[in-house]
Amino acid sequence: MTAELMPRGGYSSEVRVDSAVRDPHSLVETCVLNSLRTLHVALKRDELVQITVNSEIPAAAGLKSSSALSVAVVKAIYDLFSSGYANNSQKILRLSCESSIESGASLTGAFDDAAAGLLGGLVFSDNLRFKLLSHRSLNPKAGSLVKLLVPSQEKLTSSLKLSDYRRYAREGEEAIHFAREEIITQAMVLNSMIHALIHRYSMQPIVSAIDEGAYAAGISGKGPAVAAICPNSKTGSRVEKRWLAENSNCKIVSASVTKARAS
Repeated sequence: MTAELMPRGGYSSEVRVDSAVRDPHSLVETCVLNSLRTLHVALKRDELVQITVNSEIPAAAGLKSSSALSVAVVKAIYDLFSSGYANNSQKILRLSCESSIESGASLTGAFDDAAAGLLGGLVFSDNLRFKLLSHRSLNPKAGSLVKLLVPSQEKLTSSLKLSDYRRYAREGEEAIHFAREEIITQAMVLNSMIHALIHRYSMQPIVSAIDEGAYAAGISGKGPAVAAICPNSKTGSRVEKRWLAENSNCKIVSASVTKARAS
């Protein structure tokens, strides 16, 4: 992700986006304009901000593509016109979440997802107040390798109904309790069961990953992608092999657990 100040050259808008990433809600432009307004940046008539996006995160799979995008755009604007990340993490997070809600890319702003993307580690938050409650690194015993099963189906945020989730509020609170106690396996499985019931997802990839030795596994975000935290590469290979054998028309992506960065 880069942000550059460029000559407008007859272009009518203040923002030009160079990206192959789907952005049906115009999230990038919303983030840029809100950031410029917050930082009191007034572009000259012959200037524009060009945003270049390079990302391998699939959209509408529950892998937090919109949160990652909004945080990256706002941070890029702060890097360009302000002092960057230093002492601005809370401002960047709030602006990112507000822009996600305004654009329709998120129902709640997904402060937890934005904070995890910017700060790394294990994040607990009050999403309604955009407040960080706890932030620390994951237990090293979990390992640092993450395997992601990404099915071809999509689940757009705009298709979600809050009423569906309210039915499972008690179970959601229990999943949060497990997570705060760092009982990650139970937290991820219970959270996955809620999403599986609402969206008719299969729990089999989660069961398979745990069978193959994953430290924890569960549906990522709203799904349908599934994440498995693996203690080592040998376990990761077993999980990947099992998933490919059991799931057609999907792909496997490898990622890493990030340590908590100073907020």
